[in-house]
Amino acid sequence: MLCLVGLGLWNENDMSLKGLAALKKADSVYCEFYTNRWLGDLKKLEDISGKKIHVLSREDVESERITDEAKEMNVVLLVPGDPLVATTHVQLLIDARGKGVETEIIHASSIFTSVAETGLQLYKFGRTTTLAFLEKSFKPSSPYEVIQENRKAGLHTLLLLDIKEQDRYMTIKDGIEVLKAIGEHLDDKTKIIACCQLGSPDQKIKYGTMGELSKDGSLKETPAVIILPGRLHFKEEEALAMYNGKA
Repeated sequence: MLCLVGLGLWNENDMSLKGLAALKKADSVYCEFYTNRWLGDLKKLEDISGKKIHVLSREDVESERITDEAKEMNVVLLVPGDPLVATTHVQLLIDARGKGVETEIIHASSIFTSVAETGLQLYKFGRTTTLAFLEKSFKPSSPYEVIQENRKAGLHTLLLLDIKEQDRYMTIKDGIEVLKAIGEHLDDKTKIIACCQLGSPDQKIKYGTMGELSKDGSLKETPAVIILPGRLHFKEEEALAMYNGKA
């Protein structure tokens, strides 16, 4: 069997009891941290479960290593957040079932639901997109196209911030710089919601202009996301007032 277990948003305490039970029964336990940053203690999780946990690279996860092993034994792959947010893990399921391997998914808290803490209504979010670090020969326009599509429909846009395998994480300030570089109608006066380390005791949610929030020293931590709001319901406006960056 191949079992994908969500680690949740923050640390080892976010894993469900069901996930922990699967971990204890596993023959092999792996985890990956290239799809998202996880700020828990892997050693504590090993002590709790009694299992050695092996960290895999992207290449290892996307190879046939895990699915081949799951043909002979019970394999658990630990994933930050919810297991099926990243398309990589959906492909793992497809590959495993193609080899006749039984699969199980154990869900956990995810950025896609935790953003509701901003007060924005989840059903008013449009397509999600990722802001990538800009390179000299790489300046993608697709995020701006998604933003524009959502804006036309009055929908909010959740912007995931880039992660590099070399432990390089995009901050709110970095994300704002990317937005200004790719969007002709996005500037220091554009209002956004900045969220850092949602689900943790140190989470930050701020609402203000890109100019204001790019200078906010409390928004340096990662993982982080940016939300570009669409048309706001008056209740959403009331909720966002709680997070006014000037407060």
